[in-house]
Amino acid sequence: MANAISKTAYYTLACRAEDARRPRPLCGDTFASRFMDDEARRVWARFQSFDHANESNAARHRIIDARVQEELDRAPDARVVVLGAGFDTRAYRLRGGRWLEVDEPAILTLKDAKLPVTEARNPLERLPIDFAAESLAQKLAPYQDARRTHVIIEGVLMYLSDAQRRDMLAVLRQVFPHHAVYCDLMRATFQREYGRDLHAVLASMGASFQDMTDAPESLFLEAGYSAASATSVPVRARELAGKRVQAFILRRFLPTVRDGYRIWKFERT
Repeated sequence: MANAISKTAYYTLACRAEDARRPRPLCGDTFASRFMDDEARRVWARFQSFDHANESNAARHRIIDARVQEELDRAPDARVVVLGAGFDTRAYRLRGGRWLEVDEPAILTLKDAKLPVTEARNPLERLPIDFAAESLAQKLAPYQDARRTHVIIEGVLMYLSDAQRRDMLAVLRQVFPHHAVYCDLMRATFQREYGRDLHAVLASMGASFQDMTDAPESLFLEAGYSAASATSVPVRARELAGKRVQAFILRRFLPTVRDGYRIWKFERT
């Protein structure tokens, strides 16, 4: 992988691959197993004991699937951009959409070899970018227009500095003036109290969280977005797993957990 953040794509991939093997999968990404090579298995060996976090990874993917599918059911030809796509396979699984995956050249070359764009059920293009050396604005400039666009940013924002996040949103507002963003946001308190051990492993891989706050959504609100929805990942994970009593307890009595890690949909119109 070209950078430390890209290495985390193997972790989230392995969560989905393991989930797909279960009798009752939360996400059901049956394409994930195609990428489970030796490197992916080495990464998974470091994380497979984190049951709740791994379950949440599969659940967050499912939540975003559902939100995007709602939009594609209404407008099947809508454009969907996946920033930091990693091993995302939504273009192969969801119904509708004209897809653009954006990520490091190394990861997209690997994807091309193991899951070619020709196998996707929807139109799919892959756009390689060296995030450290190339301009996202320049890379996306050929796609600039006013049509509605759905932008997925999953498992990425917590690794960026506040300045990097603001720059990314500025690019999106410039290139796609009419868009929605689907992303996962984690509160600093949640990370400290419930994600410390997991983060220690991520940090050992060179992928540390940056500039965490207890109001991560303010980044979007200050940039002129409106919050269309916010879904608790821990609560939804337990609902999808059939653990409704646990979900009720989290929702009713543990707001730090309930609201600590959520999938947000933000609208920019």
